[in-house]
Formats: sequence, C-alpha cells, structure tokens
Amino acid sequence: MSLVVYNPTSGPAASNMALSPRVKNLQGGVLGVIDNGKTNSDTVLNRIVSDLSVRYHFKDVITVKKHSVSHAIKDDAAKMLAQKCDFVLAGIGD
Repeated sequence: MSLVVYNPTSGPAASNMALSPRVKNLQGGVLGVIDNGKTNSDTVLNRIVSDLSVRYHFKDVITVKKHSVSHAIKDDAAKMLAQKCDFVLAGIGD
C-alpha cells in the first residue's frame, strides 16, 4: 500500500507590497465592481453602485463576477479591470 501526501502550502509571499495611491476624485471615473458570487452580493453591490452613481456620475461601470466565492478573479479579468477602471469596489454577500 502506498500513501500520497499533498503539500497544501504555497511558495513565499511577495516581500515588496504597497498600497495603491488613493483616488482623489471619483467624479466621472470608471468604476470596476467585483461580485464575489455570495448570496445577495449582486443586490447589495447594485444598490451601492446606484447610490454612488447618483453622486459621482461615473463614465462607466464594469462588473466582473467571480466563478467561485473561494477563488480570486481570473488573471485576465484582473488585468482588464486594472487597465480600464479608475477604482474598484469588491466584496459583499450573505
């Protein structure tokens, strides 16, 4: 009989990390939204976006929905949000 053992750990975490600079003004910008897929996350996020849109008159809102609540968004979606959006709102649910 043989036993297969999987190592669930990942490699070392990045050592050089920094926060992105804060956006000074949301007015007329492009908002990115990451829906984590939890129950009611779309309802909550849609309400937040609606309220913010009235105040800041976004040029566009781009929404990405995660394929699973336990995984990050796909790399191509993250790159697209980084290229097209001025700021991103993520999360919410349950």
